[in-house]
Amino acid sequence: MSFKRESLSVLQNRMYSNYTSLYKPLDKTPRHNLLKVFAQVDAGIYHQLSGDLDFLSRQIFPDTAEGEYLREHWSAKVPPLYATTAAGNVEASGLPNRSIPSGLLFSAATGEHYYAEKSHRLDENGKSVVSVKAQNPGAQANLAAGEELKIISSIPTGVDSTVVVTASGISGGSDAETDEEYQARVLANLRNPNRYGKKGDFALWAMDASPEVSSAWEFYNFGVFGAVLVMVVKGNQMDGVHQVDNLAEVQNYISDVSPFITFEVRTPTLVPINPSIALAVHEDSQANRDLAETRIKRFLQLSAKPGTQVTAGSLRLAMIDGVTITDAAVKINGSTAGIASTTILQYPVLGELAWE
Repeated sequence: MSFKRESLSVLQNRMYSNYTSLYKPLDKTPRHNLLKVFAQVDAGIYHQLSGDLDFLSRQIFPDTAEGEYLREHWSAKVPPLYATTAAGNVEASGLPNRSIPSGLLFSAATGEHYYAEKSHRLDENGKSVVSVKAQNPGAQANLAAGEELKIISSIPTGVDSTVVVTASGISGGSDAETDEEYQARVLANLRNPNRYGKKGDFALWAMDASPEVSSAWEFYNFGVFGAVLVMVVKGNQMDGVHQVDNLAEVQNYISDVSPFITFEVRTPTLVPINPSIALAVHEDSQANRDLAETRIKRFLQLSAKPGTQVTAGSLRLAMIDGVTITDAAVKINGSTAGIASTTILQYPVLGELAWE
């Protein structure tokens, strides 16, 4: 809901319609008492005003404000992170020395469109690496190496109609941060307004650097020079965790805002945890299996970080509520006392669940 102030003429017409619909001058029956009509109309007006004031009062505070109002109030202090556009290289082929003009349009199997950022020319072997950029921002435009694109604009003479994404892929596209993610950054900024390189500041700077960074952690005394290691991931355990592509952008942002401290930004290797679970016989249903998986993901979202351990016992406790799921046996690496360990360069994610 958003507050909208109606024009004076609209309000006048609305009130006049209310009066004429409720009060009929030719009807002399008691049920059309004039005072009752006035009361109903006035109550409607004040009810509307009260609703507007209630809505506006919630926009004053960052923890209750809604998206557009939150951004209007705090964007000067905490700049919002908008969607970024994917870019990369593709390999074109055809006859030697043929020209590939800038602006040439390509289409992927997903329906996303890309264009050549500058003109290129095929070499003597009929090959050329062409830099392309997505037409629309967002993570949906990222492509893995080896995927094919088709030319959808006029195909240049002597140039093949398909190109292949190079080994580096097309990356860097990310979706704009959600209202909830922006709200979390605003609250973190209010609770920690002075950042000068103290513990926790590098992780917060990393999350301010790009919408691709959803979570960040920092580790001290990394490497032979004792640098600060900043580990970043995108996504979450509920919907999927991914490595961050634009590490250079995050590194440069932190360099601009941080004091002169040696640090390094990396994205961890994702290490899947593949537990086996046995629910109580009378509770083993698809609904309870789905519930158990959701609870494990929530637990990992709250507790997982690079360099942590996940035990079979902790997953078991995360699943059990004593009502819907009263008992379960959880194994990691074939043992109910199993432990999945990660280094600070690794991040645990839920892999395949095996149900026994």
